[in-house]
Amino acid sequence: MLLKASIQNFKGIKNCTIEDLSRINLFVGKNDSGKSTIIEAIYLSLKGLVVPTNLGQSLSRRSDGFSSGRELWYQYNLNSEILISMSFPKVEVRHRIQSAENGNTNSFFEFYNNTNKRYEVLNSFQCSSFIIIIGQHSHMTIAMLPIDEPSKFNTRNYALNATLIDCTLKHETSLIENSLAKLKMRGQDREFGAVLNDIYGKGNEWEFVPHADNPAQSRLAIRENGKLTYFGNFGDGLRFCVGILGNLMNLRDTAVFIEEIESHQHSGSLKLLIKFMVKIARENNLQIFLSTHSKDVWESLSRGVYAEEPEKEKEEFRCYLLERNVETGKVNVTKTDDLQKITRALE
Repeated sequence: MLLKASIQNFKGIKNCTIEDLSRINLFVGKNDSGKSTIIEAIYLSLKGLVVPTNLGQSLSRRSDGFSSGRELWYQYNLNSEILISMSFPKVEVRHRIQSAENGNTNSFFEFYNNTNKRYEVLNSFQCSSFIIIIGQHSHMTIAMLPIDEPSKFNTRNYALNATLIDCTLKHETSLIENSLAKLKMRGQDREFGAVLNDIYGKGNEWEFVPHADNPAQSRLAIRENGKLTYFGNFGDGLRFCVGILGNLMNLRDTAVFIEEIESHQHSGSLKLLIKFMVKIARENNLQIFLSTHSKDVWESLSRGVYAEEPEKEKEEFRCYLLERNVETGKVNVTKTDDLQKITRALE
């Protein structure tokens, strides 16, 4: 599990630190306070540990216009170094990104033990067009990270399976169908259907059926009032919810980053979605990172899930208030349960 993260010179953040992370971590703040940038930075570094990373994905994720590598750096200052640090139970990983004279990017990782004594350092490797390449082996695993023996926590698998979910998922029908196909193969289709039915009043019966206009292709369909309806014909809220739940139920021992889980959700459906999210996170040993603009998300957690289980709140729920100084680029991250502060941040 990730315990602490710090970010320097990445996009709109000059520096910030998030401490005492737990199982469920909620980031709240005004627009442009740094919520999405923090999620992007951590996710980028986690994936870069184990697979070649396309840094350009971070540039293009929120815009379809032209972007250049310079936009990864705070105030476009290529002379500075981007540093993203992540602390796990027995190791701190520091991801350094530097601009090279030839227009490429040097990106490398350093590993420290918990006494801050370096025990392994990987050589830097070049990014060509912002694609990390290791020698001639573009699919080589970068690092075999240690397993924490007492908990058998596998840091490498945590990084490899980390997943970022934003509201664009509702359009990724094929990805959602693939995740549900895995559940069906494992015999979890009834379990998934029951959860969906609790939230939306439909979904107990779902299956893959040949498409009427292309029988060679099977498509996900949900039975409602005795009739099957193709998944793509349902509303954005249900499709986003299905994508979130399908991912959560397929993942184990890793991190899931969810941006604006409230997108397209009725407050009642959102409350139930978050309740099942926490349940699945516990069962599958997931660490959840949420960013939100909605007070309903905080209330669904603090006054919903944890009102019923107050003993669990201190153990596994953290709410972080983000405030960004536009002059200095510093993002102050404060762990809080102060209702007034949270309300002001979400108004």
